[in-house]
Amino acid sequence: MKSTYRDSSLLLGALVSLALACSDSSGPTTPVEPGDPAGGGDTAQGGSSNGAESPTMPPSGSGDFAMTGDDSAVCASAIFCDGFEDAAVDVAPAGAWTPTQTNGTVRVDASRPFRGAHAVKATTLATAVTGQTYKQALIGLASTPVIPLMDNKVYGRMMFYLESVPSADVHWTIIDGKGPIPGQTYSATYRYGGQKPVQGGSQWMANYDTTDFFATPSNGPNTDCYQHAQGKVAPVGKWSCAEWYFDGQNNQMRFWLDGTELTDLAVNGTGEGCVGQPVGYTWTAPTFSRLDVGWESYKEDDERSIWIDDVVISSSQVGCPARE
Repeated sequence: MKSTYRDSSLLLGALVSLALACSDSSGPTTPVEPGDPAGGGDTAQGGSSNGAESPTMPPSGSGDFAMTGDDSAVCASAIFCDGFEDAAVDVAPAGAWTPTQTNGTVRVDASRPFRGAHAVKATTLATAVTGQTYKQALIGLASTPVIPLMDNKVYGRMMFYLESVPSADVHWTIIDGKGPIPGQTYSATYRYGGQKPVQGGSQWMANYDTTDFFATPSNGPNTDCYQHAQGKVAPVGKWSCAEWYFDGQNNQMRFWLDGTELTDLAVNGTGEGCVGQPVGYTWTAPTFSRLDVGWESYKEDDERSIWIDDVVISSSQVGCPARE
């Protein structure tokens, strides 16, 4: 699939430029992790870090998507599509994409495409190599035709291949949306990734954070809020399909894996709890000014790699490719 998008005048009408707010893409001071004993949230999250909890997988979690065909049908009505087929290999994707690389790299790669010849490989280095705990290898969309979002709402889909996930209690992210909170001087981030190790893998998690709190000088509240998937783990060693929905008007977020919604990860205004705020704290959405995919982690960890292909951004749910 080549990089394609519809003329924004056809889809979104007349768009005005939206100033990008400061965000955590430059690598903020590492926050206390949700559920870390130092944050006091371990018991509240209902997730054991000793592997005692058994995972539950969605009915269609086996993957097995057809690696032929293309997304021409969905791209005809989508805001943006990219299968990285026109991108140069061994460098970060350009064009609409902006990479952020801290103790990690993003490169167009020909070794493991989902379909076609190319995918993007995001790799973060081991803490033992860099001596650092904060790592990011992300590619982001922060301008037209994607940004600004119509009605501050967006659906996304990507195919992803995780080489491995942490076996320890390490918070990681593969999808996020960030921007300034209306009426405030600080920004917020909606994230999907995982953290808790359970039997069978690393458990999915939704996360909300106001990372300007960790800036110098500090700005905004300490939040670091969480919503866990209750034993549902991230698939490893195969191509899988992730879909997500961010609704900034209603403070909502949803996530689908291989075509099945993980309802445990649906957030409607608030989640299970927060490290820095009381239960019931509202996950006030930002005016989204950037959408990222890739790998980001915030604690000591080994080297991690994720391959990403066939990214679609749309005003309606996209769906996954056909199965074999």
